[in-house]
Order: sequence, then structure tokens, then C-alpha cells
Amino acid sequence: MFNQRDMSAAVYYLFSLGEAEQQRRFFKELRFIAISILVFGVLSWLATVGLMRHRQMLDQAQAVLALAGMLAGLGLTVMSRSLRTIVVHGAASVLFITFGFRVMIMATDDPAFWVLPLGVMITLTIAPIFSGIAYYLGISLCVWLTLGLGQFPDHAQQTDHYWPALAVVVSALIGLALNIYFLFLRIHNYRARRDLTVMAYTDGLTGLNNRRMFTQCARALQARGKGTAFFLMIDIDDFKKINDADGHEVGDEVLQKTAAVIAQLSAGHLCGRLGGEEFAVIYQGEQNAACAFAAKLLCSMEAAFRQERVLSISIGMAELIKEADLSHTYRRADESLYLAKKNGKNRYVLYVS
Repeated sequence: MFNQRDMSAAVYYLFSLGEAEQQRRFFKELRFIAISILVFGVLSWLATVGLMRHRQMLDQAQAVLALAGMLAGLGLTVMSRSLRTIVVHGAASVLFITFGFRVMIMATDDPAFWVLPLGVMITLTIAPIFSGIAYYLGISLCVWLTLGLGQFPDHAQQTDHYWPALAVVVSALIGLALNIYFLFLRIHNYRARRDLTVMAYTDGLTGLNNRRMFTQCARALQARGKGTAFFLMIDIDDFKKINDADGHEVGDEVLQKTAAVIAQLSAGHLCGRLGGEEFAVIYQGEQNAACAFAAKLLCSMEAAFRQERVLSISIGMAELIKEADLSHTYRRADESLYLAKKNGKNRYVLYVS
């Protein structure tokens, strides 16, 4: 069943193709589908023309124009590198395929007979191609106008003359339903991938980068090798006592509040949760600035918890060595953290080689 979120998405995607990242994802999914459907349309037209008994009745100039347009549209769709170009080139190709079928039916004895089956087939087949709902409706309208202009099977003298118009409306509604269904599938697929990415790289409790993401970004900083940077390993002092005395729910609240303080002070610098009560920051700057940042972090943590409890942190610092593996810097910071704990906690220690 569609919910309110789905209906809002339908309104949003009436003309919009989505945000930039979403368009890139949709493009990857739609490119193969669009090319396959267009190839099927071109081959169907060629096969139909090949099976015609009276090919000499075809308007040769129009047939050649239609085929050239189909192939050009297909070629441009194959070369498309964005969702928007897929929509534009796919639409052009569909209209030339439709025009090709009109040229074909005009060479038959009863062109009006073929308008409905061909119109229904084309409008339903192209439903998966177009992301914007309005674009699909616009192309469908153009398909029916191209096929039915001057040839629509409407015989007023018959009692059931309204059936052809009803068939067009019903096929349009079915095509629209299919278009929206495929669109919602792509939206849900995109959101699921995005949520999985967030889960894979974000710490679920604190919202900071998890160890995996932090390590990847730290290695990227190493690879760039621009300027001096310091690795700060941060540990909440006596955190086990908080869990034992007040319970894990209170412990989680402490972790969340600690993460918020670190994130606020570290704005512009990489930070994350390494696991348990351990956090990390890579401060990009000179040694004096990094030490001042560590001192400010110590004071801010005390101030943040002053009304609730006595809480402190210890920090081990080491310069980020760009020529060695990241684990080398981790070990140095861990040694500094050990010294900070050993020498009374609530302090930072800078590794000195």
C-alpha cells in the first residue's frame, strides 16, 4: 500500500529527476533498461517492415527518415552519461519509432485498425524508461497523437464509438501506474542503499564516523600529505564505573553527550568513535594549535557534565606519520594515552620520539 511518504514522492517526482546522487544511481539502473527497450522497438519495426506484403506502398523517404531518427536516438541513448540525457534521447528515439510505425500503418488498407494495438503496446512498453512522471505522460500523449492523428478509430454512427477513447484512457492509466510503480521501486532501492551505507560507516549510538569510516578517511589524509596533523586518541576516564553504578542506559547517554562535545569542537577536523568509550580526532594544524585543542577538549568535557557528575577524559596524542602505516601512529597515540592514564588522568600527553 502507498503511504503519505509515497504520495509526497509522487508529487516531487512529477517533474523532478531527484537529487544529484539519486540521479547517478537511477542512471545506472535505467541505462540498460532504456537501451534494451529501444533496441527491441527498432528491431520490431524492422521485422514488421520485413514481413509486409506490400512494402512498395511505404513512403520511402519517410521510412528512411524514421529509421535514421531511431538509430540516432538509440546511439545518443547509448552514449548518454546522465539521467537527463537518457530521458531526452530516449524520448526522441521513442517518437521516431512511433513515427516509423505510423509510416508503416499508412501503407496498409485500414490504418485506423492498427492505432489502438500499437498505441497500447508502445505506451506500456516505455513505462520503465522515464523517471519524471510528467515526462512519461507527455511522451505517451505524443505517441497517441503521432499514431492517431487523422486515423483515430472513432465512428460516431456506431453505438459503441466511445470504446476506442476508453481504451486509450485505460491504457494511459495502466501505463502511468506501471511508471509510478517502477519509480517507487527505484526510490526504495536508492533509500535502502543509502541507509545501508550510513549503517556501514556511521556509529549507530553516537552518529559519529565509526572505526571503519574514520580509518578510511585518516588514510586518505595520509595519502594527500598536506600540512601537519595530529592523531588524538580520547578515552573516558573510569567509564566502567559509570556502567556498573548507573547502568548501561546512562552509560550510553554519557557516550552520546561526549560524542556531541567532540563533534562540536572538532568541526572541520575528522572525528569518530573507535569503539567502547574510545574516540579519535585528527587535528590538522601545528603542534601548539593541536595541544591547545586538546586542552580545550579536556575543559569542555568537564564543563558539559559538571551538573550531572564528575567526568573527565584522557588524551593520547601523536603526530600523523604520513610515510608509515596508520597503525604506527595508532600505537604511538595509544602509548601516550597509557601515560596520561598512569599519570593521573584528565590530561593529554603528546608522544615524543
